[in-house]
Amino acid sequence: MIVLIVTTLMASILIPTIVGGTEVKSYVTSDKAVDVELVSQPTGTNLTSLIILVFVNSTIYDDIKGSLDQYRQDLKNSGFEDAIILNWSEPNASRIRETLQQFYSNNSLAGTLLIGDLPAAEFEMFTEWDYERFPTDLYYMDLDGDWIDNDNDGVYDEHTGKMKVAPEIWVGRIKASNLGGNDEVSLINNYFNKNHGYRNDVPSLPRRALIYIDDDWVNFANMDENSLKLLYNETTVVTDKATTNADDYKERLRQGYEWVHLRSHGTWNRHQFTVPQGDGGIVYSTEYPEIDPNALFYQLFVCSAAKFTEPDYLAGSIVFKSSHGLLAIGSTKTGSMLMHWTFYDAIANGRTIGDAFKEWFIKWGEGQFGLSGAYTGRKWFYGLTIIGDPTLRLRWLGEKEIAELQKREEEVVNDLPLVINLRQQVDSLEENQSSLISNYGSLNDAHSALQTNYSSLETQLIEITNLLYFFLLTTTILLATTIYLKKTKPKSKD
Repeated sequence: MIVLIVTTLMASILIPTIVGGTEVKSYVTSDKAVDVELVSQPTGTNLTSLIILVFVNSTIYDDIKGSLDQYRQDLKNSGFEDAIILNWSEPNASRIRETLQQFYSNNSLAGTLLIGDLPAAEFEMFTEWDYERFPTDLYYMDLDGDWIDNDNDGVYDEHTGKMKVAPEIWVGRIKASNLGGNDEVSLINNYFNKNHGYRNDVPSLPRRALIYIDDDWVNFANMDENSLKLLYNETTVVTDKATTNADDYKERLRQGYEWVHLRSHGTWNRHQFTVPQGDGGIVYSTEYPEIDPNALFYQLFVCSAAKFTEPDYLAGSIVFKSSHGLLAIGSTKTGSMLMHWTFYDAIANGRTIGDAFKEWFIKWGEGQFGLSGAYTGRKWFYGLTIIGDPTLRLRWLGEKEIAELQKREEEVVNDLPLVINLRQQVDSLEENQSSLISNYGSLNDAHSALQTNYSSLETQLIEITNLLYFFLLTTTILLATTIYLKKTKPKSKD
């Protein structure tokens, strides 16, 4: 049996019980109770030896318990070691992070899924476009970095840790309480029903991708298409400035695509299109249930599309209020994902969407390398999050399909001018970094030598100063003595 213990900051009282043949241990503090379900060691050969930690808001836990049990079994059937379900009522984000840190230090934790109204850490920053304050799930992904609130206003404004700011795990959210008055429990149970169906060969959608790029982003079309071709043989690319409009987009969503890759301007409850004549129409988040897209996965290059703290947020409406939606990647602030080939390539190699997202964030999230200083790093990526279940893989990706995609990968990537240019930039940056490290070493040695010389010089100056003081004191004494002797010397009678 796997022994997993939630360590809290306060003294805990361990109360074991037996429920339905499964041992349940409840860790109780003075202000909350957390149920941690422990299960037997799984059997099978296709195991990842990874655990998923699932936090569930205690107000809906009992109402979705059946869905959680099915979800746990689905994960074990797909190769995960287990999903540990936490019945959670603690309102502080720091306590979730402490629990994740404790589990990560003692187990092979892949990631965490947050279900219901659970706390989010907020971050604030100034960029060239505005001051921004936004929820960031990177707070839960990075478990060994330091999150600092310098002005003590309850919002983090610094993230540091000597190269320890990259994520260790992935995070996904299932948040449906703020979606237009719909019953939260029904939406969540329906989501897990869709999730179970997808994992168990319910008839799926065509194995193809829709790449829909509005006017301001058409220069990214080739990069986006080549990135999706790492995964799909069939892609539909729509970039014509007169064609990309709200009505055309809604019609295409009904045609059936496994993956939708959208670039357009917008905010948390809508996205809009432009045409040469001006307004190309708006698609509101509340329209998605009416459209009911025939699509499963979404890459939303729409500012604030995943701001889950807002009512009727776009990503939530797409995923939880449609018949097919399973997952959307978006941002809680201005910005979205770039350099998509890293993400799609990881999926093509059989990774879960969560692992692919984590790999992408490790490589690009801090903006060490990039195509343009205006679109890289924290100001563009710190709001990125996953709405839905990050444990999902594309179910048609077996060993044969992965091998075929890997054969095609080199051809696709090597023919992508943007990637070639990026590689040149990275090589140049790495050379510059090596040179800088060497120069830093030399400067450090020179600094040490200067410190030694300074210390020696300081000692000499002190000695000279002391000698000067002694000389001045001696001279003063001699001068005073001479004056005194002259004044007290008897005058000659002559």
